[in-house]
Amino acid sequence: MNGDDVRGKPPAETPADLWVEGVERTAEAFRRLAAALAVPGASAAAAQAWADQFAASLAGLGRLQADFARRLLEGLPAAARERLGTGAFSQLERMARARWEDETARLAGLPDLLAAHAEAAGRLDPQRLVRRMETAAAELKADLEALAPEQFVPDLGRLAQSFGRVLAGSPDDEDRRRVDRFLEAAAVKLRYGSEYYADPETTKVGPTPRDLVHREGRIELYRYRSSARPTARTAPPVLLVYSVINKPYILDLLPGFSFIEHLLAEGLDPYLIEWGPTVPGDHETTLDSYIEPGLHGCVEYIRRTRGVDRVPLFGHCIGGNLALLYAARHPEAVDRLVALTTPVTAAEGGVVALWTDRDLFPVDAIVDAFGHMPAKLIRYTFIALKPYYEILKWKMFIDGLADDRVMGLFLPVDRWANENVDIPAEVFRKFIHEVFHSDRFRRGRTTIHGRPADPRAITCPLLNLAATRDWIVPLESARVLNDIVGSTEKEFVPIEGAHVGIMIDPRARPLWTKMSDFLKASAPKTRSRQGAGRPDRRVAGRGKGVAGRGKGVPRSRKGAARPGKGVARPDGRVAGRGKGVARTGKIVARPKKPVAASGRAAGKVRPKERSGRRG
Repeated sequence: MNGDDVRGKPPAETPADLWVEGVERTAEAFRRLAAALAVPGASAAAAQAWADQFAASLAGLGRLQADFARRLLEGLPAAARERLGTGAFSQLERMARARWEDETARLAGLPDLLAAHAEAAGRLDPQRLVRRMETAAAELKADLEALAPEQFVPDLGRLAQSFGRVLAGSPDDEDRRRVDRFLEAAAVKLRYGSEYYADPETTKVGPTPRDLVHREGRIELYRYRSSARPTARTAPPVLLVYSVINKPYILDLLPGFSFIEHLLAEGLDPYLIEWGPTVPGDHETTLDSYIEPGLHGCVEYIRRTRGVDRVPLFGHCIGGNLALLYAARHPEAVDRLVALTTPVTAAEGGVVALWTDRDLFPVDAIVDAFGHMPAKLIRYTFIALKPYYEILKWKMFIDGLADDRVMGLFLPVDRWANENVDIPAEVFRKFIHEVFHSDRFRRGRTTIHGRPADPRAITCPLLNLAATRDWIVPLESARVLNDIVGSTEKEFVPIEGAHVGIMIDPRARPLWTKMSDFLKASAPKTRSRQGAGRPDRRVAGRGKGVAGRGKGVPRSRKGAARPGKGVARPDGRVAGRGKGVARTGKIVARPKKPVAASGRAAGKVRPKERSGRRG
């Protein structure tokens, strides 16, 4: 099979048909490979055949994408070309023609290396990989068949008319908005990369005021406050533990689209952990150091300064894994726990299961070569896995150019999607090995600094939520959590929606209320005045007056990194299509809480809080 085979038939009528045809051909290649693997002793040859066919199929799908992008640009009105200028428009054309083909060709070379790596390690199981590939192809095919052809085709006619009226000197306000936003996005793409629409330097996000109150090396703890009213002294604290892949301001995106704003309105006192910048070659920052002293130091700070025995935790995506590891190590310090779209084990099938497979994903080679897990590699891998989401995003942008309400949400979400962060090598390495490759996390075999972090040690109430259309963390990967924790009071909630939409879709508000009600269901008991409310006076980093120990985690460098070009892809749709919450599991009796450990000695003076700065 070669790349031209994907395009052997006459062109279909719509881009969607082209994509379905391409995916069907890929699936057929997998089926032929499965038949070849049935021959005894054909393991090595079959592995090479798989690499060749998978690379050709991926490149062919990439060419379909590139051709469609080229046709979109050819359909732009002449006025747009004139306004952009010959040089700028030619550059956009080159990006449209080359980007997908170049990126998919780059990624398509990986299967040869991966298959050779797995074969050399003596652990390649071709038939298991074929089954994985077939489920991945089926997932892609189902996605595309569910999309109507018109969902791939933006309305360029209105843009052409607006350009005409602008150049004729007779535009209305809608024309100006449409043309100005299109040209602004074109300039952003030329500056940052073709996946960008929003300027990361000017698009506002994160409106809720917050103060930096504690440091653990590079890790920073922020406390949020309402601009409308002071936080009540009796407000129960909650610690938000976000993922390590994206920046956490998706939890505080915009007024009216802020989960943190909702928590404050519900009478909670939210704190949030920022993991800090990644330094290439840093092998001292590990998954273990994120838990102890990182997360542990932040929880202890809240317990001391707020005078509580236990702190509720909210963990999102990989942040849920970190919260679970901490709760397993320190069950006496956790009041209750929300895990939102948290991967507990590798899925049995699908695109992500294939790409993170232990025989295919050489995590050690990647982090050893780069000194960290590069954000750009994560971003373009997600794009290559499901590139048609970028077409849907382009259509959403073109169709919504003149709509302030649509663009008011589209641009901040796009900034968030393109502000992915590099991940420390030893954090990413251990996460992939423990969750996806060895399944040690699910089996309770993970250790932190050599001590067990078994989910069965978690006894606090648990609320576990996962999205029905989440291809990044499938339901089966998250649902198993309820089977492995020691909690008696636990509930699994399948949500209609996708991975990101839960935190920004207005229709998900009932879920926000469910989560906030759960988090404040039992206000943590106040500790005795002896030893309570006395923060540690020792200071880490350069933040004067900010509490922290500064041990175990390297200090941060001056300045913040400029937003990178490569990051995790949004779902292609700003909001999910779900209607409310699906049927939930049954809640049973709540167990007795363990006795809290006494707080350690601390200084007498509370640290002066200072404002944290965000974009």
